[in-house]
Amino acid sequence: MNINLACGDVYVANDLWLNLDYVSKSPAVKCANLLGRLPLGDDTADLVYSSHFLEHIPRDQVKSFIADCWRILRPGGLLRLVVPDLENLCRTFLHHRDQGEHEKADFVVLELLDQCVRLQSGGELSRYYQNLRADPEASASKMAFVRERNGEDLMQPLLLRRRSSRAILRRLPAYAERLWIRALTQLLPSAFRQQNVSLASVGERHQWLYDSHSLNELLSINGFVAIERCSASTSRHPYFPFHPLDLTADGKPRKGAESMFIEAQKPS
Repeated sequence: MNINLACGDVYVANDLWLNLDYVSKSPAVKCANLLGRLPLGDDTADLVYSSHFLEHIPRDQVKSFIADCWRILRPGGLLRLVVPDLENLCRTFLHHRDQGEHEKADFVVLELLDQCVRLQSGGELSRYYQNLRADPEASASKMAFVRERNGEDLMQPLLLRRRSSRAILRRLPAYAERLWIRALTQLLPSAFRQQNVSLASVGERHQWLYDSHSLNELLSINGFVAIERCSASTSRHPYFPFHPLDLTADGKPRKGAESMFIEAQKPS
């Protein structure tokens, strides 16, 4: 069995994969508390995959999450993690700043910081994207840079998707939860609320960022071996579904050049 943790809208819908997330938008995805004990027995998974989730886990809960991934993996099983690469972000920022390419450097700052500090859903990145979409012809080169960096294709038109009644019902608890939280926060002093309370969606804010050294160290401490860096198109798993998980239909990294791909093995 292969496990996709915090899959969102990107998953493999067949009997070989179990897709888990906090909120399910599809019958192919099961709801689970990913920060608690995962709903799987010991030594049951051949592969545990998670893309752009680890950085959203509170720092004091990361080790327990990795330990639970270890628990559910069979001996010899593989863990594949995809996260933003802090080293890549820093080096890319410095390169463009040194070259005088300040708009590119400023966008990398948004990549690096916005999801760490935003207090509203979408944050500064959403507003930046809206400005680019307002004049796509003049913003074509900036849109291309955004897609290169994080995989966001701003050239695609924003379509209003029709949702089935079942899909709407599945989302109602999340909507109700957000309304309840908004109502409660109105009881707080306004100055405190404006500086400290985030109304970003669940899983939207980054709690930490990793480079290859820090992620290797984290995995080693938890007993993983054969820790290797790979790419969006390489894996030690013989049948890894690069598309749709890590590659787009046209073969580009789904989450862009900012991503780091690490695989680690549970000892046999």
